[in-house]
Amino acid sequence: MRIDPVRLKLKELLDANARFDLAARGTTNHCPMALLALAEMGASAERLQAFFDRWEREYALRAPPVDVVIAREDWSEHLGNAAAFGALRVFFLEWITEVGSVPVIVAVLNDVPFAPATQAFHALIRLAYGIEAAHSGEIASGLAALVCSHLPVDLQFDPSRAAESVEAGFEHVIDAMGGGAVEGSSITSRLRVVASDVRFRQAVLAPPASTCLLDDLARATIAAYWRSRNFTILHTVTATHAARILFAQLPGEMAKRLLPGLWGAMCAAYVTVGRQVGVGMDVVPESEVSWSDVRRLAVAADDDHVIKMAYTCLCEYRRQPSAVYLATAARLVGLDLGQR
Repeated sequence: MRIDPVRLKLKELLDANARFDLAARGTTNHCPMALLALAEMGASAERLQAFFDRWEREYALRAPPVDVVIAREDWSEHLGNAAAFGALRVFFLEWITEVGSVPVIVAVLNDVPFAPATQAFHALIRLAYGIEAAHSGEIASGLAALVCSHLPVDLQFDPSRAAESVEAGFEHVIDAMGGGAVEGSSITSRLRVVASDVRFRQAVLAPPASTCLLDDLARATIAAYWRSRNFTILHTVTATHAARILFAQLPGEMAKRLLPGLWGAMCAAYVTVGRQVGVGMDVVPESEVSWSDVRRLAVAADDDHVIKMAYTCLCEYRRQPSAVYLATAARLVGLDLGQR
């Protein structure tokens, strides 16, 4: 059987990524997520290596040595302990090696509150991409990030006060919070402000009664990003896709139980942005751009957010074709819509 050199290189680089810290210079460690997206969009082994080398040279921080051993019964005591990332990663990796990834994911999400807003949604995205890559180390890293950087959006929903739609739910809570953007130096800091605001907790509605809330969230978030080009809203698009990957691994009832947590985190993210006056076009233009054009330029890109967002658009388009995904990805990579 022929061994795929791209898959071999991806595994090699995801293994090597373990020497990087959770944080990076001015950001978080996006490298493993971008590598998976590049590989899935057709990047060569050489391109993966070049991206990794550039990330290591310009952004990566060396992971501190792990000098703490976490016992099986003690891991949840490190909830919110940012310094425990390395030790938690080692612990989760050993546990996954012993029993497999799905039992560990289920156990973690059963024992700690689901907090998809953690690390501005990056912990969720990293976990999902680790699942997609079938890479135990990255699954362990995603779980460790969810635990050590835990950012809960603690809400109690009244079923009698449910949003009529995803969009209506977002608008309702933005209205209740005054419609303005939240001040803060980062997405995470702004999310923390909203999550701790009693007005937000009182105003947010229960998720709309829908048999396909995840699909509704996907449609609403991509439409909002197309109109606004807002960086925070971009993260809600990639996070919704990541949640789809994660939930597919879980028992159906568990995924259903976790969905309100995703809804609450999304509402918080939209409140941080405030009421957006669309800078893009409401109507998606007819485009002769092809996905092969988009993939080629996305693979050549160095911006990790462009890479991940283009990949998300490609995946969601394959699942449920919509012109807005192609138009959004084309705009991200600099293609002139309407022209080949």
